[in-house]
Amino acid sequence: MSPRTTSRATSLTALRTGAVLSVAALTLTACGASTDGGTGTSGDATADGDLSGQTLTVAAYAGSWGESFTKAFVEPFEEATGATVELVPGGPAEWLTALRSSSGGEPAYDLVAFTPNVIPSAVAARVVQPLDTDRVADWADLNTTLVAQSNVGDVQYGLPLTVGSTGLAYRTDLVTDPPTDWSDVFRPELCGHVGVSPLTFNTGVEFLAGLVNEAGGSLTDPADVDAAFDRLQDLADCASAFPADGTSVETALANGDAWISAHWDGRAFVQQNQGLPIGYAYPASGSVGALTSFFVTEGTTHEDLAYAFLDYLASPEHQPVFSEGTWYAASNDTNVYPEKFAEQITSGPGAYDDFVWVDYEAITPQLADLQARWQEIFG
Repeated sequence: MSPRTTSRATSLTALRTGAVLSVAALTLTACGASTDGGTGTSGDATADGDLSGQTLTVAAYAGSWGESFTKAFVEPFEEATGATVELVPGGPAEWLTALRSSSGGEPAYDLVAFTPNVIPSAVAARVVQPLDTDRVADWADLNTTLVAQSNVGDVQYGLPLTVGSTGLAYRTDLVTDPPTDWSDVFRPELCGHVGVSPLTFNTGVEFLAGLVNEAGGSLTDPADVDAAFDRLQDLADCASAFPADGTSVETALANGDAWISAHWDGRAFVQQNQGLPIGYAYPASGSVGALTSFFVTEGTTHEDLAYAFLDYLASPEHQPVFSEGTWYAASNDTNVYPEKFAEQITSGPGAYDDFVWVDYEAITPQLADLQARWQEIFG
């Protein structure tokens, strides 16, 4: 696919930084759509029939994630509906800023991918709308634990797509005794080789949550957080890398700049499957859940088209294709995965019940202060 600019008004174009990925619209074919509010392949969004000529703008990650997203969802959607999907690459914080800037007018995107750390701010800013779950054909098959992570104030806002587990990735050729829990990063032989992510990055918060949980505490209890920061002080002279995004974690591990670091299971297994000496440990005290969900933006004039696309995102037909490309489990509990994937990644009903989930509604107001404390130790 080649980059192309969006067709929105010039004022919105300025908000869409980076290349916009798209797949050319294909010939409309029958898709078995229903007009009864979410019981067909593309829900009631096709009540008017032909969707050809319409364009849906979706904020989603780039790289291999975006390539897998296009193969699994965009291409079959465009082929079946005749509509066009424009993918705007970036990250949740960037997308939230763009939506805030366009608030009150045509939003920068029709659908947006957000992680849990951004959801409370997006809801508070009123840039996303409550989700009409009756319009999503396979909603009843989505994992309830994952669904709950984008529910704010008992209102459902997001559709969960992909779930990961945050644990410890490590170099199998350099770490002779594999880690079993979060506190293993403090082992003396690892001093000088530990990757520690800042709290401006999801994994940094998830690592902190893991340490607190292992000690029997709660991230919302100030005393427990203080105790965790006392432990982090022990890493002040042992940290060797401070990766602020997933790619930086992978690079630090691959280069040997870090021998061990908190990381997501899917991305660690991708490196492992590529032949790199990367191992992954699910901490005995509990992995921390990592999730990406999709949200319909407030004020979109393409709401029906957005819900039609959400049906593809929730479908057990398309989700496994995405999982095979990203090595992350997806939210539909009826998904059938390839054998190797199923051997490495736990998924389905009950798979996430023991995860530690960061309460971002409670912790977000404190993040700036917590990052300042982190900076005092590692700055």
